[in-house]
Amino acid sequence: MSIHRGVAKLLRTGVPKKGLSTFLDRLLDVEPVKNQHSKLLKKQDVIYSIETQDVKPGYMSEYLSNASHMLPELHDSDKIPAQLYGQFVVELGQLDRVYTILKFGDGYKDMDLTAQGLEALPMFEEYERTQGKLLRKREKQICYEFSFWPQYNDDYDGGIFELRTYSLKPGCLYEWGNHWANAIKLREKDAVMGLCSQIGDMYTVHHMWRYLNLEKRKTERDLAWKTGDWGDCVIKTVPLIRSLNVNILKATDYSPLR
Repeated sequence: MSIHRGVAKLLRTGVPKKGLSTFLDRLLDVEPVKNQHSKLLKKQDVIYSIETQDVKPGYMSEYLSNASHMLPELHDSDKIPAQLYGQFVVELGQLDRVYTILKFGDGYKDMDLTAQGLEALPMFEEYERTQGKLLRKREKQICYEFSFWPQYNDDYDGGIFELRTYSLKPGCLYEWGNHWANAIKLREKDAVMGLCSQIGDMYTVHHMWRYLNLEKRKTERDLAWKTGDWGDCVIKTVPLIRSLNVNILKATDYSPLR
């Protein structure tokens, strides 16, 4: 008897839902996940915020000038736990867009303390008001870092960054992580960070890569495709994706990661 015919027969005979669930689990040999995917996939308690800001055309210089006076000061402040991980301007892709990434070493505790500290700074309130007039749109995500992502060695300045943002189908994060845990080993030296959203646009994954230039990006990607493991990862993860957005970024002069 086929699986579908067997299930149909159970439904016709009025089998209890609990019995049907047990039957399907045994039939498909599915091991239930006993914990939140975020707890199984995330690296320690560190969290990141990614703020995406779309600047009005013609106002990018003013926006960056304002940020250059405020963000490094906040990064160095003893009263603000948040650290500026990096700030990047899109060079290819969604133009006039800026990504600002903050790191919170003690998770949500540091986020709460940062919010309290910023509320006590009148100059930050004025900074937000001034920058807001230069923007068309802004949004923020809170993300955790994937546990399988390698530690990035930031051993040189310059180059370009690639941010690949995936919108995944609900319920497939654990499967995504299993496939990428193997594939990432093929490109560890280029892999900067891998994040997954917890607050904001859910089921969103960000992979950031770094290259010397666009030609080097092409070379590294071509080398990866020559291995069967990389192609296997792509074949198995493409069906999990709803959409993909790719932007080539350049770090600002005051970005810690540049």
